[in-house]
Amino acid sequence: MFGVSFRGQTSTRQSTHLGSLFLFSVFHIPLTILFGVILFKSMSWETVLDAPMFMYTGFLMDELGMAPMRDFFTYNMVGTHVIYRWLYHFFGAEVLGMRIADTAILAVILLLLSQVLRPFGFRVAWAGMVLFGLLHVMLGSHCYLQRDFFALVPIQLSILSATAWFGNKPWLRWFMTGLFVASIATIKPHLMLGGLVLYGFMIMDTDSTLLGARAWAKRAVRVGLWCILGGSIPILWMAAYLGYYGQLAAFTQVLIEYFPLHADISGAHKVLGPGETIPYVLDRVLDHTAWDENFQLALGVGVALALFLAAPTVPSGLRRYGGLLAVLALAYFLYPCIAKRFYDHHYYSFRMMTAIWISILLYRWSADTPLRIRLCSWGVALYVAGSLFYLNVDTLQNPALQATGYFRAARMEQWLGSRLEPGDTVQGIEWAFCGSSHAMLLTKAKPATHTIWGEVLFHHVSHPFVKKLRKDFLEQLTASEPRFIIRSKNPMDYVEGVDCTQSFPGFDAYVAENYFPALESKDFRIWELNSSPTAAKDRERYKRINAAPTGDFLDLLETVD
Repeated sequence: MFGVSFRGQTSTRQSTHLGSLFLFSVFHIPLTILFGVILFKSMSWETVLDAPMFMYTGFLMDELGMAPMRDFFTYNMVGTHVIYRWLYHFFGAEVLGMRIADTAILAVILLLLSQVLRPFGFRVAWAGMVLFGLLHVMLGSHCYLQRDFFALVPIQLSILSATAWFGNKPWLRWFMTGLFVASIATIKPHLMLGGLVLYGFMIMDTDSTLLGARAWAKRAVRVGLWCILGGSIPILWMAAYLGYYGQLAAFTQVLIEYFPLHADISGAHKVLGPGETIPYVLDRVLDHTAWDENFQLALGVGVALALFLAAPTVPSGLRRYGGLLAVLALAYFLYPCIAKRFYDHHYYSFRMMTAIWISILLYRWSADTPLRIRLCSWGVALYVAGSLFYLNVDTLQNPALQATGYFRAARMEQWLGSRLEPGDTVQGIEWAFCGSSHAMLLTKAKPATHTIWGEVLFHHVSHPFVKKLRKDFLEQLTASEPRFIIRSKNPMDYVEGVDCTQSFPGFDAYVAENYFPALESKDFRIWELNSSPTAAKDRERYKRINAAPTGDFLDLLETVD
């Protein structure tokens, strides 16, 4: 069994204590201190983009008893919403609470990473943990608590299950690997791509290397059936959850009809026309995003792959394990191509593989390894470490750049918080960039309709499913008469391209008849219901502020009463 064969073969003990002490003093300890300082400073970093939106759904589920599909429309997997429900329950919605939640998940990921790297020795495992921790924090405030980050837990569990655990019970190994891989589907199905690599590895991982074609086929079927059996458990859980709320058929319809429409949106927030997809994907897959503009990371990974896979002194079992990790790295490098979205947080799984391979540069080479390999390995590792120090000087000296989305959310929260009364509802129309969902989270405002992701109303507008979404939205909006409506002006909250629009005549007509603009910004507008208790005061205030040529600036400075 492969999971057992490489244990204890990392290298023979040799007189390298001085070398280890040297590496600890110039690589491990300095990077650990750097990681600790940046992590401490990051506890006050604001949260933007997806995290507030998903945390808002967690609030809706935890405090208001709402359920996905039944009470709010979603095209995300149930596992994501359940995770955020419990994150909200235990950590709350404040900045510090969300940072602690992210750090707690990071601790689990780093613990599992140490087990993934255990066959390579202690100093590789330590280096990999610190490197990935740094790479995570360096992404900044817009990337923490992302779904791709959560998914690293089942990804690592599946790697451990396929290679190191359940060695005496192959059927259990296959079953649990299928279970862990399918667990990824409850968060983000695209990331199951790595499961295909693990499946192929488990088929090939046998002592019987002289099997005929029929025997290989039987083995592939046997492994596959056990994986499917294990993988059915998370899928059945998700189906049972939706069935409990009577939403299984509705969610299935979303997956069949709406999900392909949403998947048609590229990372440039555009529905690509005929002939545009392949050039766009080829251009982006070779872009710098995977390396976050740091060629040092690419250098470290490239050298590690070349040295480790080519060095003649690496034990065969460990080389096979390294080969698996190399193929997984390639799979996760290509993974963003599936959704045509190349956001930096979509490279989380690849970043983990990056940290793994750079840390392997610190592998304790055996005594008979050529000196040039050892010197090259250490030299590149130290260069990467020094570069990380240099590139993070500003992060150590200054707080992270303030995200404008957070300040928009803070402004909305201040304005709404001084006006909302029990029973009031608010309707936001944005994707995730403007901040209205974050403001609604902080003020604990109830949504007026089932629509909380506003971009669903503005792309593929001629499709019957989207037409129904727009119709239901207007009917629910009219019936609920929210006290406030917030609509983003940020272009990033809308989709461009074929069959996309920012126009919504029915909505405009309803608002013009029943609401007035109460707060205007270059990024958003808040309408207030004509019958609102504060309507007269806010209408006069709006007229007075906007009569001045510097109205928006004065509004920003004015104390909200």
